[in-house]
Parts: sequence; structure tokens; C-alpha cells
Amino acid sequence: MKNQKTITHKELVEMLLNWNFGAQPASIQSITEPVINKEGKARFGAVTKIGSVNCIIDFNFEDAVNRELKKEGKEADFKVSALWKGKGKHINRRLVEHVETGVKYLAYKYQRSLRSLYFDSVLNFIPTAIMKQYFYNSKPTNQGVEEGREILPRTLKIENIRKLKFRKMTYNIVG
Repeated sequence: MKNQKTITHKELVEMLLNWNFGAQPASIQSITEPVINKEGKARFGAVTKIGSVNCIIDFNFEDAVNRELKKEGKEADFKVSALWKGKGKHINRRLVEHVETGVKYLAYKYQRSLRSLYFDSVLNFIPTAIMKQYFYNSKPTNQGVEEGREILPRTLKIENIRKLKFRKMTYNIVG
């Protein structure tokens, strides 16, 4: 197919290290194990999520929150706190590394979910409406912006990414 390229996770890391595109809208397709509460674990065991999101790669989180504070007529004094209580370090605005394990993550600004499919350990489909009650609240509370206007920074393990689309190119990522 036209405008598709297959790359490895290592090549994806290299691309994020040598990024020269600036902030870019993108979509990411991934396979993850979502964090669920005890009730969800007792009911479903290990859950697998196949998800697709729209996002912005290479955004400045602190600037984004301060721009939103200014729009709301508030003092733009937001400062970013230590990532993962000091266990994460930013290599650049696109790449984060866990300091103890060395695992690399893609950092992005979440825009919206395109699709989320959930499966239990024997691959029975679980509707999203049922799964929602077992998730922890992940909305930030320290930004000072109005509810519903929060900037949602997210990280995703590089090894969990299966597709990355931006600038009219689809990268299929293989292990």
C-alpha cells in the first residue's frame, strides 16, 4: 500500500530521537494491559486493550497548561512536577525513559479515543460500557484549569505501539 512503511520498535525510538517535525497531530494504535481496580481484576483477570487514539506528538505540556490558564483569565504559573514521582526522565518531548528499568515510552497529548476493544484472558470481548466502572480516575487535578479543559499528557510503552500515523504516512511497527 502507498504511504505505509514497516519499522521496528528500535527504528521508532530512533525516529523519535531525531524528530524534526515539531508538534504533529497523529493517531496511535496500541495493545496494552489497562490498569483496573480489584473488582475488575476479580471479575475478568488480565484484560487486554486494543486501542486507537488521536494525539499530539512533541507538545510542550507546561506551555499547553499555561496557555489554557491564560485563556481562562487565570495566572499562568503551572510548573511540571517530577514524572512518575522521579522515576521517569524526559529524553526529549517525545521520549521518556523509566530510570530504573530503562524502558522507553512515547510521550503525547491525548486528544480523543477513536476505538477501544477489551478482551479477557481467553479473548472474550468485554464491552467498553462494562469496563469503564473498573478504571481509576485519570484526570489531572493539579493544573488549575476548568473541568473538562484539562491537558491530558500520556505515555505509552514503545513496545506496545503497533501503528503510528502522521503526515500522511502510516508506520506499521513490528517487534
